[in-house]
Amino acid sequence: MKLIAIIIGLFIVAQLLGMYTGLVILSDMHENDYVKEMVMTNNGDEPINAVFLIVYILFGAVMMMLLIRVFKKYSILFRLMEFMMIATASSIVFYSVLRLGLGYDESTIGGIVLGLLFSGIRTFVPNLKNTAAVLATAGVGVIVGISFGLVPLVIFLILLSIYDYISVFKTKHMVELANFVVKKDLAFTITAKLPAEKKGEPENRMDLGTGDMIAPIMLEISALSFNPIASVFVFVGAVVSMTLFLLLVWKKKMVLPALPPIVLGMIIALMIGFVVGAY
Repeated sequence: MKLIAIIIGLFIVAQLLGMYTGLVILSDMHENDYVKEMVMTNNGDEPINAVFLIVYILFGAVMMMLLIRVFKKYSILFRLMEFMMIATASSIVFYSVLRLGLGYDESTIGGIVLGLLFSGIRTFVPNLKNTAAVLATAGVGVIVGISFGLVPLVIFLILLSIYDYISVFKTKHMVELANFVVKKDLAFTITAKLPAEKKGEPENRMDLGTGDMIAPIMLEISALSFNPIASVFVFVGAVVSMTLFLLLVWKKKMVLPALPPIVLGMIIALMIGFVVGAY
């Protein structure tokens, strides 16, 4: 149960950090050119964007599996990918924190410098893995969340949940990808560890993919533009469904796709908000 508590704690921190970062970015996006460039499309409310996003994800998954199977011996390649991801995504979060006391230009430069510095330090300090994963998920979630409307993202997350189910139970390539990430200790998962209960036994460990944390942040940020209260409902739905999911994983002792229950929980929470007239 301690492992579940650790994972849930990190999950909540990532969500709250993402929502704070999203608030700052949404506030600055019309004034700061650096922020404007984060927006991925000019027609973010078009439902067809859900199709484009899922195609992008599928292409990325294929490329990642090819890289793993062809270059898995070359750890430097994956460390470089991790470095770029952490530096880019965390700079958005650092920017938002610096905006508490600095102007646009100072925060932009400072965010980029801190992102590069932190990513470099993470390369040599393995214990920063969870911190790096939380910062990166917050940044990536914000980029997608400010770029697309609520309806396209809901459609996208439903399609992504179907893909998650297929990739775990049918093609099983997501299990292969997860095993590789865990083995290389890359910051594409958050990890909770506890010493083995008996000598000679393996340590107790639980991992959660960063994609499972990014998905709720996307919807929370998009909901902020629609109605801040809707974002709160999404957050509560994500936390409750994630907790129930982890309890199930702990009981079954098996790999299960996290996105289907998380997305279902968020959609139910959104619908509850509509029904009770919260927005």
